[in-house]
Amino acid sequence: MHRLRIVLASILAVMVMVAVAAFLLLLRPVAQPQTNDLAELFAHGSIGNEESQGLPYWIWRVLPQIFPDYLPGNKDGYGTFGVFWQRGAAVPVGFSVKTLGVIPRVAPNCAFCHQGSYRLHAGDVNQMVSAGAGTRVNPQAYIRFLMNAGSDPRFNADTIMAAITGIYDMPWWERTLYRFLLIPATRSALADQKTRFAWMMERPDWGPGRIDPFNPVKFQNLGLPDDKTIGNSDMMPLWSMGGLSETNTRRFSLHWDGLQTDLHETVISGAIGDGMSYKSYPRTEASLGRVMEFIRLENPPPSPFSTLRPPTDPYHVEAAAVEAGRGLYTSLCADCHEPSGARYRTPIPIVDLGTDRHRLDMWTPAALERYTAYEPGYHWGFASFHKTEGYVAVGLQGLWLRGPYLHNGSVPTLRALLDPPPNRPLSFYRGYDLIDAENGGFISAPGTDGAKYGVLFDTAEPGNSNEGHLWGTDLPQGAKENLLAYLKTL
Repeated sequence: MHRLRIVLASILAVMVMVAVAAFLLLLRPVAQPQTNDLAELFAHGSIGNEESQGLPYWIWRVLPQIFPDYLPGNKDGYGTFGVFWQRGAAVPVGFSVKTLGVIPRVAPNCAFCHQGSYRLHAGDVNQMVSAGAGTRVNPQAYIRFLMNAGSDPRFNADTIMAAITGIYDMPWWERTLYRFLLIPATRSALADQKTRFAWMMERPDWGPGRIDPFNPVKFQNLGLPDDKTIGNSDMMPLWSMGGLSETNTRRFSLHWDGLQTDLHETVISGAIGDGMSYKSYPRTEASLGRVMEFIRLENPPPSPFSTLRPPTDPYHVEAAAVEAGRGLYTSLCADCHEPSGARYRTPIPIVDLGTDRHRLDMWTPAALERYTAYEPGYHWGFASFHKTEGYVAVGLQGLWLRGPYLHNGSVPTLRALLDPPPNRPLSFYRGYDLIDAENGGFISAPGTDGAKYGVLFDTAEPGNSNEGHLWGTDLPQGAKENLLAYLKTL
């Protein structure tokens, strides 16, 4: 009996040592380097999702070289998903690198969806816009790329290690970890992800600049059954959020349907949706607080449309037209879209708007109830989730960078938005970043480079209707031109 106790104690001691070693090698969080640059933190800071969403850096790094056939259009590298890769950075904007144990892991963060880029002329180098509307990023294509790569027979230790060691002289201990543990575990995780995202196959594609933001949370985090709803909608910019603080008389709505009225809760629930848990929140809370500082202060770049440009410049707007348009905007639009307006940042009833209601129906009372009490036993303090019956009248800062328009991005240009719905384009192309100087928005029409470099958007697909928002559509043509001139300058 004494010998048995010794054997059991020895086994237990070995198990404890193995568990400690595994934690130190693979799970112990290592803090990211500190930075006072809030834009850098927003672009690459961790949101606490490395355990659930993180890929070992060197596996992530070589996947596009091994699986170019799964990239959209067979293009090269992660830039094909519309993310901006700054010179010298280890990863594109919208990805963090955080070490767990001894292994750096790559995971998406807030900036994946909230970044933008633009060019004023075809030959220009594109300019990054931090916290932008994400008009080019394609998160669904990124998810599909990972799932397809993970289920391909080429995803094996021999192929991946050959690609890694071709660019990195990996030490023997790290090779051992990758070959025998990390590669098999990553393949298994991606196979599980393919199962969890199977519901996507029954919905219309999101396409560039769009995401179904809460159905993944409903089905995966909250454990709700597939209700067949479609949440496809545009990524919103995160500019000038400081003006949305609650006052004694007003609470401002966030998200397209106003499902939140508190910025702090919005940021926390967004991080949860991307994989943060109560276990990682304590070490991430301070970083998320600084993200909130950044989006409170960050503004869009000023519009290039100006009365001061030469008349021959495509970005010139006539002073008289802008002034007349300002008056029309004040009478027709300001009540909803100016901070002083009574309906600003409030949900406008869908019966008044007449726009596509799929995104509205995606957020259900059951989701509200389940998310408010997320992770039983841990109190997040959520008190600001709502179920509304309309879409929020948002501010129009940086309007020139926010095309296509409406909550589902179904109208390509500002000019088309002022047309009655039957006259709006039935299809166009999304994902190109050259500004449409004539019409407001981005170049997107068939027969242009928008078609060459973009992805087709079909308004006949469920969730893509271009109906509704009739304000300004009955104006005389001259008045529309004046209003358009003013809107371009916002």
